[in-house]
Amino acid sequence: MSTTLRIALLAGLLAFASNLLIIGFIHWQTRDEIVSALRREVVEQSAALDRVYRTGGINAVQKEVTEASEAGDPQAAVAILDRNGAPLGGNVAAIEAPGPASFGKARSAVLRMQGESSMLEASVDFRPLQDGRWLLTGRTVSAGISLRETLERSLLVALAVSVILGLLCGLVIGEYVDRRVRHIVKVADRISAGDMSGRVPLTGAKDSFEGLSRQINQMLDRISTLMGELRMLTDSLAHDLRSPVGRLRAAADAALAAESPEERDQMLGAIIRQSDSLMRILTTALEIARSEAFTSQNQFGWFDPAQLAAELVEMYEPVAEEAGAALRLDRGPVIVPVFGHRQLLAQALSNLIENAIKYAASGREIAVLVHDEDSTLMLGVSDRGPGIPAGRREEARRRFGRLDPSRSEEGAGLGLSLVQAIAHLHKGDLALIDNAPGLIALLQIPVRSERSDSEVALLGLAV
Repeated sequence: MSTTLRIALLAGLLAFASNLLIIGFIHWQTRDEIVSALRREVVEQSAALDRVYRTGGINAVQKEVTEASEAGDPQAAVAILDRNGAPLGGNVAAIEAPGPASFGKARSAVLRMQGESSMLEASVDFRPLQDGRWLLTGRTVSAGISLRETLERSLLVALAVSVILGLLCGLVIGEYVDRRVRHIVKVADRISAGDMSGRVPLTGAKDSFEGLSRQINQMLDRISTLMGELRMLTDSLAHDLRSPVGRLRAAADAALAAESPEERDQMLGAIIRQSDSLMRILTTALEIARSEAFTSQNQFGWFDPAQLAAELVEMYEPVAEEAGAALRLDRGPVIVPVFGHRQLLAQALSNLIENAIKYAASGREIAVLVHDEDSTLMLGVSDRGPGIPAGRREEARRRFGRLDPSRSEEGAGLGLSLVQAIAHLHKGDLALIDNAPGLIALLQIPVRSERSDSEVALLGLAV
């Protein structure tokens, strides 16, 4: 059974059940109301005739009974009865039940109207008169029964219509749901077949399917990006490792062919340097992967980012001076504590400082920035070096992104990728801003306003 048919049947069943309950309640209420209204009318008419009798006597009430019986209301029963229950006047020809002994407490009767051949059930009221006679006032229940039967037929028709409408609505809803699901399944089939360009079409509707489709598309975009990065990673890794591995092999061959211990030691030193270069590339790539897979905050804690920046400035000052640069701390007036992984943020800031010393030293000033702006921690480095062209900043953030096309300079293009991964880990981002001249590299990290004992897990990275 298809999803559309199941939804239609479920909608029809719900419509039937809900309307059956409503119709049953209406039927019960209206039936009692019809009986109550009929009874009230009988009692009111009987009380009115009783007042006439008490004020005008038997003659006055006989006159009223005669006028009422001649009014032509086929449901109205009015008569004066003798002590044995035989009609003396009015429009009642005979009473089958109850007997005279029960007149005082009877509320219904079976009687025959004048000019009629069949007995009818009526709601009645008996009032005693002089000389043992009785005043009968009543209304036949045929009108109420007819009204009730008409109402029952109408309610049954309404029930049938509601079930049909429920089935139709279920078919429409089921078809809508099935169509949206078919779009998703179609895209999933394309993805399974290797076509990563497929996306779920968006209709602009503000419903759960639209949100699901948008999330699926974002997931597919992310997967496509990761696959593209994986292809680029494979190509870049092969290119970047080929040279050091080739040099490592050449140095090993040279060491084996060395004729003197000094030459052999020199070749072995080159082998060690090439090995260190390979280790740095692989270690940094591993750190990026571990940072991006970080899912627990149990290594997060509160710390002062200004103190962290000051410690790094103190540590890198001699290195900067040796490279001919002046390293200083530029901090805002008020720096609030932040909740994060102190060691990873220290590593990210260290990478930015090392990049600035490497590419933007030569007598220039390098500033380590730590500011708090609009509940966002700005942690980074500004320099006056050559900077990065605006069109190539995204490439610089990419894994194995190298601004040196020939890849002749030392490095693997992983430094900014690691910094960005650490920023993303802290729900932030890495911004590269023109410093005219130079570059400002900023980690922009949202600052939590208050500490919480129940910290949400964001990943576990053992560093």
